[in-house]
Amino acid sequence: MSVAKYYPFNGERGRLRLGLRPIDFENWIQYEDDFVDRVCGKKNLIRNLGKRVLDSTPSSIPAQQELLQLLLDYLHKYRSKLFEIQGQRVISLQENRTYSVGDYDKCPIELISYLVADDFCILESDGDDYKLVAASVCAPTWWSLAEKMGKPLASIHQPIANLEEKIGHMIRHFLQNLKVEDCYQRSNWFLFTRPDHCVFKNSFDMYKDMISVNSENIEKCLYLRSERQSFIKLKETGNIVFGIKVYVAPISIVKQHAAIAEDLDSALNTMTGEQKQSLGIGFVEQPLAVYLRQVLREQ
Repeated sequence: MSVAKYYPFNGERGRLRLGLRPIDFENWIQYEDDFVDRVCGKKNLIRNLGKRVLDSTPSSIPAQQELLQLLLDYLHKYRSKLFEIQGQRVISLQENRTYSVGDYDKCPIELISYLVADDFCILESDGDDYKLVAASVCAPTWWSLAEKMGKPLASIHQPIANLEEKIGHMIRHFLQNLKVEDCYQRSNWFLFTRPDHCVFKNSFDMYKDMISVNSENIEKCLYLRSERQSFIKLKETGNIVFGIKVYVAPISIVKQHAAIAEDLDSALNTMTGEQKQSLGIGFVEQPLAVYLRQVLREQ
């Protein structure tokens, strides 16, 4: 699936913004052609890396159970061509695999992660803030689950330049006012030198990779990474479910989508130095600007 489907086009290109929009609950989870491959990748990561990609607090079990039941009801109602729900058995037709709900009583979010391509984070109200109490994050974007578990949003957002300062209060206001019947989505983007979905904090020398990008090798070395994020609120526990699905494409995708080229070109002119660096733009600004101008001239 092309990264362009959920690329965050907007009128204030390159600036920190929420960019939220309501969607029908039926569209909460997207199932695409690579679903089986993504789930297979998740299983390998969870098996080999454990708490680096899947973790939870003991108090989060009720919320995990509630989310699992909500997901099973969703699959039965909206995705019956892909899944069969038979009591405590879930049959994934694409995988030709049957899951027993009881096998995951101690960690329901593990089963949840095998029924969707998205990653899920469960946020629990903590005074005026929210803290991360359970998560399956098999496609992290330069962050560490171990450093985030049990932490409030203010701490989680800290590494992203200006995010907490600029829109932290808006994020909390949105979460505090989210209703059970609501379903929202938003998108954001980054630039990376690897096509991998799973990118841990400091998993490679990004600086070394980025400074090696030039106008000659940019199409081979630079990738546009986009996240489709979703938000719902659980009825019984009141916890927030934050979904994340990552899409990656070579930078050459701008040749097929002029709006992306225009957006990135505008970003180079509107973002602060800190924002450019946090999104991976600062290191490749010159060759990227040259490349985008050439693409736009040819379109």
